[in-house]
Amino acid sequence: MTHPRCVLVVLAILGHLWAAAPVSTAEEPRRPALAACKEPEMPAGALCGVYEVYENRSTRAGRKIPLHIVVLPANGPDRVPDPFVYFAGGPGEASVPWGLFWSEQLIRLRSKRDVLLIDLRGTGRSGQLACPELRGEQSIQGFLDNFLPADKVGACRDRLKKEVDLSWYTTDAAVDDVEEVRIALGYGPLNLMGSSYGTRAVLTYLRRHPRSVRTATMDGVLPPDVKFLLTMPQNTQKALDGVIAECEGEPACRGAFPKLREEAAAVLHRATTQPVRVELTDPETGQTQELRLTHAAVAQTLRYMLYTPIDAVRVPLEIHLAAQGDWKPLALSARFNSGLGGSAEGLYQSVTCAEDVAPIRDEEIAAAAAGTFLGDFRIRRQKAACEGWPVRDLGPDVQAPAVSDVPSLLISGERDPATPASNGAQAARTLKRARLLVVPDGAHSLDGMKGAGCIPDLIDSFVQAGAAEGLDTSCVDRIQRPELPLSFGDPEVTVARADLEKLPGSYVNQERGVTARVDLLGSRLRFGIGEGPRHLLIPTSPTRFRVEGLPIGHRVSFQVIEGRATEVTLSQPGRPDLVMIRKADSTSLKMEP
Repeated sequence: MTHPRCVLVVLAILGHLWAAAPVSTAEEPRRPALAACKEPEMPAGALCGVYEVYENRSTRAGRKIPLHIVVLPANGPDRVPDPFVYFAGGPGEASVPWGLFWSEQLIRLRSKRDVLLIDLRGTGRSGQLACPELRGEQSIQGFLDNFLPADKVGACRDRLKKEVDLSWYTTDAAVDDVEEVRIALGYGPLNLMGSSYGTRAVLTYLRRHPRSVRTATMDGVLPPDVKFLLTMPQNTQKALDGVIAECEGEPACRGAFPKLREEAAAVLHRATTQPVRVELTDPETGQTQELRLTHAAVAQTLRYMLYTPIDAVRVPLEIHLAAQGDWKPLALSARFNSGLGGSAEGLYQSVTCAEDVAPIRDEEIAAAAAGTFLGDFRIRRQKAACEGWPVRDLGPDVQAPAVSDVPSLLISGERDPATPASNGAQAARTLKRARLLVVPDGAHSLDGMKGAGCIPDLIDSFVQAGAAEGLDTSCVDRIQRPELPLSFGDPEVTVARADLEKLPGSYVNQERGVTARVDLLGSRLRFGIGEGPRHLLIPTSPTRFRVEGLPIGHRVSFQVIEGRATEVTLSQPGRPDLVMIRKADSTSLKMEP
């Protein structure tokens, strides 16, 4: 349900074991052995370890799951026994890398508190339930047409269930695992934070182990008593209508796209009656790839663009261009937003089939989808993908609201197509000490918004105080979305190959430990950071390039001295420029298709 990035002292201080629902029976939790992490991406002082839990938490027998644990010890002298714990979204994203990212944002919190990070069962390095059948460039069209192609989902299911009991990979079991780790490590009540699906984990934890939580922070709230799939069509429609209304309310945007509503309807109609075929260059192979934009493909692409402000502001421009016959920008957005992001697709299936799909009645679908551009596509596709997926009866509590007096901070985006502000309001009704913050123009994330850095500061202050009362939240009203672009910026120019050949090589930023690789793929320059995806560059001058497929404002600029590139700068909206120096021994890298 999400779209990131990436950051503890002897654990001898014992807190009170305040679990309301015991997680062990005859067998008491054993303290896991923690040692210095060996992975280079881990921050200094990080401790890593493994704690095994039973897959079947009811029988407490049979197969065990090794949970991946990372502890970042408090770096100040006045350590307190209530750590910070982060739950990632998805479902299926690993909590450790996202938790490391948040630990960097909440730097003040680290002075007194350990950060305890655990990849939940079935994610990351805790027995990840991956479905390679759903990955790769060849899967993009299947994702756009079907979201979860039933044949590929079935192949993944049949392979996984030979080794694991898929019915035990649900939120209740995952939070019970964490409670068991909390007890084993001797911690007191936790300061929980979750994003997107991770907020459901927080709310489930509050319901199952209320005395084990000191504070609860939720970013993009997904209450268990909201039928997420049924609300998706209307929430997505409201988010699109909101962006169009913003454009209509700004003279420049209205002047550039005076018939935006009609154009949006026309684009969706064209894709329905006659799918549009667009040829793109695969940045990995250099081969031509044809993408077919059906109604489902366009609808899904628009939905995922609405997840982040930095993408959502491009929606008017890309709709207008498609209406004028230029479908390539929309096709690039479709490719960039396709797939589940390499998360644990099997875990996604286990959670959504048991918790989101099972409660839906067929007679509810038509009304939920009426009058929306997304229609019943996602609901029907996910129901089909869940046929035959092993689930167990989770009982009525799976949809029960969390009733709690634990101090809670809820953060919602005004135009979130996935977890809208109404979700936060609904959850807050039964959280007696809750404070709901609604970010104007915010979406499922705040990527690209000016002033969004105030949110980590508020979370930090909330956790430190242990209460939301008296929190100064005035900075939220000053957060601003990116400007609505009327073009992609400087136009593309032709650059001689001899000029392009000056630029390839390896570039490094020693301070941040980041390496960029630049090479030639046929007649086009290609750029990538570390082991991440590579992108083709669009020249706007001999040394300045737009990054194909990424949001407007992503630029790569080279400094050339005496005919040789010496450094490269990556500019990203809302973030400091990343300057990398060319390695002294770097030679020209060419890669012909």
